Amino acid sequence: MKKQSNRQFAKALYEITKDLPKKELSEAINQFIFILQKYNKLKKTDYIIEEFINYSKKQEGIKTIIIESVTKLENLTLAKIKKMFGEDSEITENINKNLLGGIKIRVDDMVYDASVKLQLKNLKEKLIS
Repeated sequence: MKKQSNRQFAKALYEITKDLPKKELSEAINQFIFILQKYNKLKKTDYIIEEFINYSKKQEGIKTIIIESVTKLENLTLAKIKKMFGEDSEITENINKNLLGGIKIRVDDMVYDASVKLQLKNLKEKLIS
């Protein structure tokens, strides 16, 4: 029998619970925990929950956006970024003093790099070739 991944358990939990009435949710989760125990996955519960949250957001069209910049961005700039990727997006802003300038935006698995560091690297490569 093929080994089940944390992601597969998370997807299964999502599919089971997405349209379930609230009064039946507790029993479904209890059954799910029983299944995790059967497959010796109880120690992986935290990872399965994390996968569940990520999968749920993806299914509901919620994008996770991580922004790196040298300084904190203005609210207007953050609002424009949120509008560009969807109003339901969740934005996390990180200050990265190593960027020199510019911005890096990670949306789920895609990275948009408009950092000065990358621009200088690209310019160097063009000048060398």
